[in-house]
Amino acid sequence: MYSGYYFHSSRKDLTNFAFLRHMKYSGFLVSMHQSGTHWLKYMLAVAIAKEYGLPMPQYNHANDIIRGPRDPLLYKNSPRLGSSHSIPNPLLRSTMFRSVFRLPRYIVLIRDIRYSLISNYEKWRNRYNCSFSEYLRGNVRGRRFNNDIWLCIRFVNAWGRLIEKYPDDHLLVKYEELNSETLAQVNRINNFWNLDIREAYLNFAIQESTKDKMLLKHDPGRPAGEIRMEAKTLEEIATKKDELFFKQTCKTYLKYDFGYNYS
Repeated sequence: MYSGYYFHSSRKDLTNFAFLRHMKYSGFLVSMHQSGTHWLKYMLAVAIAKEYGLPMPQYNHANDIIRGPRDPLLYKNSPRLGSSHSIPNPLLRSTMFRSVFRLPRYIVLIRDIRYSLISNYEKWRNRYNCSFSEYLRGNVRGRRFNNDIWLCIRFVNAWGRLIEKYPDDHLLVKYEELNSETLAQVNRINNFWNLDIREAYLNFAIQESTKDKMLLKHDPGRPAGEIRMEAKTLEEIATKKDELFFKQTCKTYLKYDFGYNYS
């Protein structure tokens, strides 16, 4: 039933040339859906604003300081940083290719796939209009959901290969570690991107990035739900058949678990 995964994964990855827009940045954040992207971006943006004398980010997505690929540059003295959920083209694994194209240093933000899926379903369940069991099985063609198990696996496998081959150009950050040791993880990014942000400003940014404060910075032009207040577990929302499907799918297709126990 899911034998088309490799075909559709290769087709989509080979035709994804988003990396061409990345070359205008010195640092780029790529993240799984529902992995704490808004939180991390907002913390970094607040710290950057303090260090570089910029206005505070207007909204919690912080696109005025850490831009999406199509967002304009608002502040000339700001570090050239971008973000997206992009999955890399396999060409990025070529040493010859990388010697021709100047790529930024990548932060790769991931999360336990189970929580990423549950959070995505809870956010978009009215639009999806289906049971969690149906959503969990996803659509291997990538035409129904903005994130599902197949997209998560594609993301982790593709960036995992690059992290393995070019460890100096990529920094893996786990949402769970960002949550438990926030200052240390944000400082890792600070050092990796050579932002030279003082620790006092990093601490200030962390204090300003609580869920309650970030909810006040919601962009009215975007759908609500970017800040999740609660997290269910797979056991709470899934059937035994769902859990078995998840485990078997990860065992078959996931090549990099990065220490998460999906068995």
